[in-house]
Amino acid sequence: MATIYNRLLLAKTEITKGTDAVPVVGTDAVRVKSFKIKKNTTILERKVQKQTMGSLPHQIGKETVSIEIQFEMRGQGAAGTAPEASPLYQASRLAETIVASTSVSYKPSTAVASEKSCTIYAYDDGLLWKFVGAVGTLKIDSSIDGVVSASGTFQSAYAVPTPVSDPAGAVYDSTQPLVMTSASVFNDGAVIKVGKFGLDIGNDVQNHYVTGENSFVVKDRNPTMTFSKDSVNTVAEWTALTAGTDMSFSATFGATPGNILTITAPSARRKDVVLGERAERILKDLTLGLYESTSDDQFTIAFT
Repeated sequence: MATIYNRLLLAKTEITKGTDAVPVVGTDAVRVKSFKIKKNTTILERKVQKQTMGSLPHQIGKETVSIEIQFEMRGQGAAGTAPEASPLYQASRLAETIVASTSVSYKPSTAVASEKSCTIYAYDDGLLWKFVGAVGTLKIDSSIDGVVSASGTFQSAYAVPTPVSDPAGAVYDSTQPLVMTSASVFNDGAVIKVGKFGLDIGNDVQNHYVTGENSFVVKDRNPTMTFSKDSVNTVAEWTALTAGTDMSFSATFGATPGNILTITAPSARRKDVVLGERAERILKDLTLGLYESTSDDQFTIAFT
């Protein structure tokens, strides 16, 4: 009988894009909240002239596969050591920078040399699905008193899944997931009160499909940020929206070294301001576009 508990996900950054990195259970397990696999198939209908209604049996064209993954945001526990979800960040065209004993950060990258992919092994109730050359995009979000979580969609060429039992011995980072609490600090030039936060890195993932190759690449990005803040009785937000005023934004979650998450955006500009309410307080829900200040610096995700 199928069970949702009979699942395991491994991920490992590929040395050569499109070459199976062969993740193993002892070092490459990623603790996820859920994953969902979808096979994407192009159906080639055969509409031909004949003497009866209906079509001839279709044929199969391009085959790809995607996986939607949800996981908790958390550091490895030792500052300067990459978290277990590192392959997923890097496969979202984020360059990883490690400063020994200090930090691990992820920033957007355009350089072809830093374009990474990962191999994902998804064990799903007796079947092993392999995603080789997987590339994707990520969203991060949280609400007050909630776990800071990420969701990502990764795509690769389709490989037929194989029947296999889930391997034993998965090892995960021991850190607790980060929680957005009243101690979390948000800044827009000064400390602001925020009840909900989100970052969509906005990758445009496209399929390069030619003879001899079926791969995926991040063609462009359009990152956006959303958050709700307590309102004050001024028109400052709408004035800034109209004027196209830039803001420098940062958010910090957690206080334990090795498990502190900081997200920064040096050049954020309001795209929308909407009124809301929570606990008899008026809110302003902001949507911001994130832009370059100096080259590829639209945002930074850092664990310290």
